[in-house]
Amino acid sequence: AHPAAAMAAQVDKAKFLELLGALGNPDNSTRQKAETWYQQAKQAEPDSLLIGLLAVLAATEAQESIRRHAGVLLRQLVTSGHEKDFVYARCAQAHQQQVAAELLRAFEAEPSPKIQATIGDVISKLTEYVCNKEDPRGSLAPGSACGWPALLPHLFRLADSAAAGAQPAGCEATMRLLVDVMPTLKNEIVGAKQELGHVLQDAGLLGP
Repeated sequence: AHPAAAMAAQVDKAKFLELLGALGNPDNSTRQKAETWYQQAKQAEPDSLLIGLLAVLAATEAQESIRRHAGVLLRQLVTSGHEKDFVYARCAQAHQQQVAAELLRAFEAEPSPKIQATIGDVISKLTEYVCNKEDPRGSLAPGSACGWPALLPHLFRLADSAAAGAQPAGCEATMRLLVDVMPTLKNEIVGAKQELGHVLQDAGLLGP
């Protein structure tokens, strides 16, 4: 099954749309109930919470404000260092792989530059964890030199196609994401400079 279809089948997207609406509700009682449920879900249902928020973030039919809120929460859930919020590490390995693949798919498919940038922020934070050479436990490819082997080839392809004039806005989002992941993946990026061709050099993102 297509990753997006498979993920959609696992969660009740409407439930998460309702949750995000309630978290932004001006009524204190409604908002507090939603916040309580959200905090409980982080502990009891990490997999469905992560997949549900990602489904909303990738839902092009949903309101942009709701999707951006989903992206902000998702970014927190994949950021290591804050154990209370770091839900990603507690998800099943199959779901971790699924989330990573769906983030790349959603980033490429997203028509809104703002939402694409939000998805890029989530990818950047996830990269810091899965590609941490000092702590390889988060690697999506144990034993591999890179913890997220699909990431750079995917971004290189997008950068090349966008630079060729296919998607000017997409080029900006892709280059920004490459800049964001560079501190974590600089050796891999430099090593793949030949593959990337002129894109990074022309953008002035790599030194001599």
